[in-house]
Amino acid sequence: MTKRDDSARAINQLIRASSDRRAFLRRAAGLGLSATALSTLARGPLPARAQGTPAAVAAPGGNEPKGPQVEKLVFWTRANPDDPGEPNVYTQLEAIGQAYRDAIGTEIEFVNVPDADFRNRMSIAAPGGEGPDVFGPIAHDWLGEFAIQQIALPIPDGAVPTPEDFLPVSFDLTRVDGTLYAIPVFVESVALIYNKDMVSEPPATWDELVATASELTNAEAETYGFGFPLLEQYHEGGFFHGFGSYIFAYENGVFNTEDIGINNAGGVEAAKFLRDMYHQAQPPMPEAAIDRANMHGFQEGLMESGQLAMTINGPWRELNLRAAGINFGVATLPTLPNGEPMRPFVGVQAMVASAYGENQEAALDFIAFATGTNSAVQLFQAEPKPPARISAQQSETVQANPNTAVWAEQATLGIAMPNIAAMGSVWTPWGAAMDAIVAANAPDDQIQGLLDDAVAQIREAIAAN
Repeated sequence: MTKRDDSARAINQLIRASSDRRAFLRRAAGLGLSATALSTLARGPLPARAQGTPAAVAAPGGNEPKGPQVEKLVFWTRANPDDPGEPNVYTQLEAIGQAYRDAIGTEIEFVNVPDADFRNRMSIAAPGGEGPDVFGPIAHDWLGEFAIQQIALPIPDGAVPTPEDFLPVSFDLTRVDGTLYAIPVFVESVALIYNKDMVSEPPATWDELVATASELTNAEAETYGFGFPLLEQYHEGGFFHGFGSYIFAYENGVFNTEDIGINNAGGVEAAKFLRDMYHQAQPPMPEAAIDRANMHGFQEGLMESGQLAMTINGPWRELNLRAAGINFGVATLPTLPNGEPMRPFVGVQAMVASAYGENQEAALDFIAFATGTNSAVQLFQAEPKPPARISAQQSETVQANPNTAVWAEQATLGIAMPNIAAMGSVWTPWGAAMDAIVAANAPDDQIQGLLDDAVAQIREAIAAN
């Protein structure tokens, strides 16, 4: 996900010498540090800011399958053969499956399952013996649900080749209550995406963003300096965390569902900030920013047509922006007015073996192969997200993308998206509260109560489920 070569001493000197993250990136580039050199900054447990010192670079791993050979493994994936891009994730998975068959002799049968139906179909099909042997890549926050249902097969010790070659945070995010349930492929978070033809230097602080965006906005021409899906809680996370709020307290690798922080003082401050951002036009944004039905598509369309200078989004947007001919860059999110960095949710895409599969040893071997160095690089070519494997980050293919280091740097400031089933009880109450606060422009004296109500609903939903 970021860079890492043998220049550990240079990296440490940079960290000590520079408190400005963009200056750090520029100086690192000046020293010729590779994308993987910076990845060591992501080492250490989330949700705290990542810590740790660079370790020796591991040898590539995971692309030497051991078998056993079986007649067939069924692989369910959300990737679609008709997805845009050449190659796309589905065709790259097929190539990985073909390589595995050539090496071991096991046929891999791919089945596309739509994202919206995936979890329900898994819950019904897997226990009945009609599900897959392996599935993925899936978001790590699905793992809590699959662990409770005993659908995800725990990954035994020794089943992951060269585990030292992975960013430790990627394993943190694929464990539930200390048990590893998946092998990570990518690490991801949102950052600031900007149009280089409109913004010469991305803002480092929120005040700079407001000033730059205000200058670039011409509402009559439907050109805006900044916009993002303001009511999308995933995107709101960076603001809530930056002001000191949290979803569930996190300690010793365990999320405490009894300790919910959305309604703490930081949560109230974040909610007010987001409300005022829109209604006080600081900066001005399109009306679609608070239109749940259109906030994604409309603003993404503006960006792709060169009418939106800056937005908050993730690496999954790169392919569309390139296809639209946008000269874009990626920067870490600006610091908030309280001086703290925005801390967006950090997630992992991972491969999982089914606990109901009849060929579990073969399934574990295949997902180890599908998350190996060569496989990760193949998948990166279709979806430019920072690989979880450090050796994959060192490949020329990954390092050729100048944004990979920035996505990774941003992730070092992020907060782990809770991967427990209780997270499913959070989104609706939190979203309803933010609709009532931001969209309805609630007065100050109502915000605490609205967030308190959301937390009460979350507690009730967790208890009921």
